[in-house]
Amino acid sequence: MPLLNKEDIAARIARNELVLKPAKDETGAVRVEPASYDLRAGAVLWKEDSTGEIKQKVFDEVNPAQDSLVTLKPGQMVFVLTHEDLKLPVDVAGTVYSRNKLQKKNILALNAGHIDPGYQGPVIIRLINLGANPWSISLGEAVFTVTFHTVMPSKNAKGHAARSRDEMLEVARNAAENAFSNPFHDLYKTQIDEQLGRYYSQVEDRLRKSFSDEFFRKNQVSQFGFAFLIAILTIMLLVTKLPWKEVWDYLKENRLNVVLIIVVFGVLVGLIIPWAIRVWRALKERRRKKDVNENSSGAINTD
Repeated sequence: MPLLNKEDIAARIARNELVLKPAKDETGAVRVEPASYDLRAGAVLWKEDSTGEIKQKVFDEVNPAQDSLVTLKPGQMVFVLTHEDLKLPVDVAGTVYSRNKLQKKNILALNAGHIDPGYQGPVIIRLINLGANPWSISLGEAVFTVTFHTVMPSKNAKGHAARSRDEMLEVARNAAENAFSNPFHDLYKTQIDEQLGRYYSQVEDRLRKSFSDEFFRKNQVSQFGFAFLIAILTIMLLVTKLPWKEVWDYLKENRLNVVLIIVVFGVLVGLIIPWAIRVWRALKERRRKKDVNENSSGAINTD
């Protein structure tokens, strides 16, 4: 079926069809394009990213310049309600597009698309700022285009029940409440929070293990100190019980054996102490490498 041209659109608007509350030029004539009509932004709703509160601004045709700008941050999404109501007869369907100027500013419009014959009410379209810079929309500004084409009406075709502006505002408000204020930022933030949660969990586990190891080391030191004290007390007890006169006589009689025992003991001590130091250093280096590997595996994955 053919598209309606400028004359057809203007004639039907004059009969109170297609577009209600149309924009007019200085002469009072309806602003119609060669084969379309440009719809204006009548209300803008959005969710505040910091508070989650739903905000809205409504176009005031009496005072159009009063607080009429809404600025979208990069990635932010808003819901736009057209200022005009569509009023389609049963033999006309419509298609709503975003104007070309939006794509030049990196603004993505999730188009309303097809409008059924017989529909009456405003149209809701979402806008997302895909650019790196903030972008402002002015209430009352023409941002969408609607084309009309005739259709062969079905038998006993009836129009849809009219959708009031308040009803459509409530629909937009409910949609905004259940949507991200900034889809790309909020989704990425969710991933960051999840990765941070895993990272904090790993850090907590390592800290628990470190504190546990430290506790056991301190406990081992305490046990060693206690054992050393018992050994000293035992030696002191033995010393007081030894028959020192007989021991001294034995040492004088077996000087060579005593010297050999002292030499052998000194050699053993000289061998054991360096070996123990090497073992201690090796264990310390192994633990250091293990801690480095755990810290590396616990780093946040930003891929």
